[in-house]
This record gives sequence, structure tokens and C-alpha cells, in this order.
Amino acid sequence: MAPVEYDSRLPLFWSLDFNFNPMCSIIGQRRDDWVFVLDELVLPDSNTGAACDEFHARAERLVKRSHLPVRLDIYGDATGESQRSSATRTDWQIVRDFLNRHRDLYQPSYRVGSSNPAVRDRVNCVNARLRNQAGHRRLTINPQCKQLIKDFERVHWKTDPSGNTLNDIDKSDVNRTHLSDALGYMIAKEFTMYPLLDTTQPLV
Repeated sequence: MAPVEYDSRLPLFWSLDFNFNPMCSIIGQRRDDWVFVLDELVLPDSNTGAACDEFHARAERLVKRSHLPVRLDIYGDATGESQRSSATRTDWQIVRDFLNRHRDLYQPSYRVGSSNPAVRDRVNCVNARLRNQAGHRRLTINPQCKQLIKDFERVHWKTDPSGNTLNDIDKSDVNRTHLSDALGYMIAKEFTMYPLLDTTQPLV
């Protein structure tokens, strides 16, 4: 962890996890192989439209008017393109409509795959930013991102009754995993690992 400030020479990124309680996303920047997390959005009992409004409010505090429009890379949960029976638009349609209304402020580039990476593959990619096999760290998190930090401290793999590690993350705490999932979508997209790290390593 270290204080992280917005760099006007770099694009912002916004990565979303489409959970509704809480609705979570991450704002950050990437410079070469470094990832900088500037802010986290955690909205209880919320929706994608509210997340867009909150992103806009946070971005306004980060970006000076003289630096507009800002380049914005968009990442997140590929399943957000699936329409729910109670909705007229998908989550990603809501995001696109929002950004289309603010073309004077944002120049979006959508970097969302047609499907999500395997959970263990995504976790391995994040672990490699936190600390890879050579001991290098390529992820800096602003200390104000307290819920993301708690994810890295507390999230762990499920185990079977014999204590063997399974391929699913333990989601028994409804407040955990969503921010680290959001960050993981971005990191797995930009830093796919070939070959993947040893999958026996801890989650964090």
C-alpha cells in the first residue's frame, strides 16, 4: 500500500463487478506492467445506473477540467451482457448509454471479453501483480481502498471436509470478493499469464 495520485498522462480504468449488494467497482490506472488502484466504489443495495453516477462523481474529483476528455478503459464481468428477466437493458448497455451521454468527458475503450477467465487463472494473475515468483511487486493500492485491502487479507479458497483446497473462492461473507473480483477482471485481461503460476499457492 502507498498513496496513489492520478496521473493525467495515463488513461483511467474502471472495472466493474455486477453484484447488487454491494455493487462494487475499482478506479485506477496502468503504467506499463504496474497497476495503481486509486479508488473503490462500494454501494449497498444498488444498481448499475447508480454505480455510473458514483463513478462520475469520483472521476470529477480526480480529473481536472483542463485534462478532459479523459481516456477511459472499461473492464469487468462479462456476464453483465446477459439480460435479466426483470430488466430492459443489460448492465453493459447501461454503462455504454451512460458514457455515450458524456462523450465530452470520457473517451471509453471497452476491454471486456466474451466470457470471464477461470477463477483460479484470474486469481493467479492478481497474485503475480501482488508478488510474483521472482519477488517483484507490480500493484499499488491507495490506503483509502479499505474494502479491497480487506479482500486481500480475508478472501480464501473453499475447502472440502478433508481440508483439500477446491477451485472456488469462499463467498460465505457477502461483503467480500466483489472488489478483488473487479480488479481481477482488469488484471487478467491485461496480464494473462503463460504459463500460469503454480495453482497451489495461497490466494493472497
